[in-house]
Amino acid sequence: MSKIDLHMHTTYSDGTKTPEELVTYIKSFGVRIAAVTDHDITDGTKKAIEAGKGLGVEMIPGIEINCLHNGNRMEILGYYIDPDNKPLNNKISEMRNFRETRLDRIIDKLKSLNMEILKERVMEIAGEGSIGRPHIARALLEKGYVNTQAEAFDKYLADGKSCNVDRMKLSAQEAISLIRGAGGVAVHSHPGFFKGGNLKKHFHELAQSGLRGIEVIYPYPDSFRYPDNSSRAESFFNFLKQVGKENNLLLTGGTDFHGDNDYKELLDCVDIPAEWINRLKEAVNK
Repeated sequence: MSKIDLHMHTTYSDGTKTPEELVTYIKSFGVRIAAVTDHDITDGTKKAIEAGKGLGVEMIPGIEINCLHNGNRMEILGYYIDPDNKPLNNKISEMRNFRETRLDRIIDKLKSLNMEILKERVMEIAGEGSIGRPHIARALLEKGYVNTQAEAFDKYLADGKSCNVDRMKLSAQEAISLIRGAGGVAVHSHPGFFKGGNLKKHFHELAQSGLRGIEVIYPYPDSFRYPDNSSRAESFFNFLKQVGKENNLLLTGGTDFHGDNDYKELLDCVDIPAEWINRLKEAVNK
């Protein structure tokens, strides 16, 4: 039976597999429809589409944009975007420049704590992709300042920690507008991670701004609302479906695979009905 995965990352953001490696890898697990949704960049999705053509895997052009709603961090997925859309790519360039400035500031903060890493090494780790905290964490691990990348986040890089620097302040409304302007469908990424309070109000406001969907199936925990295999997860899933119905929002799901975890285990938790893809396609340019 063919499988669907609508949320994955490559080396162009914080994943560990190139687009070509990723498409080959997911095909071996029976995935036949998928989307590369790298953070704030479209280069990986274009290469994945080309790789998919030769392997019989339908790759949907996608992106995941980091943004804020009412001051709270969140992410918006974009599906069926035009990867060459000029306004979208202009904003991507702006965000990339901000990420480099942010890197400089984080390195300075780490240095003040007697942890020295080279900017050039972090950029080498990031390669052609968007520079992010996972790349800094890896550099800290290489230098022996931490024992794991998770420790780097827990001690220094996570939100609220001493060496963190906030991301570029892009509103959710602007992210949605960029996706829609690129011909795509805007979907709320892993809503259980949103820590901004009243979710019903939150989704209603975003639906009024052009949000078209909610990611309701994803396989990993957080400290707020975790859609796991418990009754709490089922309750949250039913809540999201009801909110989606009230706001005319379609449903999606994906593994949020980054290449360094057990893909089979993730995929087994994510069963995406084919009809969801049909509805997603129907929503394009509406």
